[in-house]
Amino acid sequence: MNGSRVGYARCSTDEHDVVIQTEQFLALDVPEERIYIDRGFSGTTRRNRAGLDQALAAVWDGTVFTITKFDRFARNMAEANDILTGLSGRGVLFGLGASVYDWNDPFGRLFLQTLAMVAEFEANIGHQRTREGMALAKKNGKLKGKQPKLPEPARRSIRRRHAEGEVSLADLATEYSVGRSTIHRIIHGAPENPR
Repeated sequence: MNGSRVGYARCSTDEHDVVIQTEQFLALDVPEERIYIDRGFSGTTRRNRAGLDQALAAVWDGTVFTITKFDRFARNMAEANDILTGLSGRGVLFGLGASVYDWNDPFGRLFLQTLAMVAEFEANIGHQRTREGMALAKKNGKLKGKQPKLPEPARRSIRRRHAEGEVSLADLATEYSVGRSTIHRIIHGAPENPR
């Protein structure tokens, strides 16, 4: 079964992207049962990506770990290097679309490292733009942060009733459908939603 392919797809939010990636894998003769998918992940870290872990476990010597776009695989250079080194150590090749690369070949390694670098750069630029946009929105009063779970009149009532010994923290939490820690923060004056 040398040359068999295992596919890995990832999407952060757009389900159509998984459909497109799956169609591309099928066109590359990746069996449908050997396509592993992570949904709702940005790709900037490997943590909690069960689909990636399953795909990495499904390859063996002579197979091709296949992706359709590099940023679907990794957007972090260090993790990409670790994964590619691990695959190579197991005799697994890396497929990007129809092309196959050998991590042990200096040119293949350079190309894949360059793709990892570009993917990480694009992710960092996206994070920077998000931070800049949030700072501007905050400056213009359009980003106020997380709002309190309870309105001010309810918070005043909670403080008054607790000060009068009328009701316990647990009872207040049940009555207002919030956690005891929220009631505790309201009573003791700490910010309800600390950053």
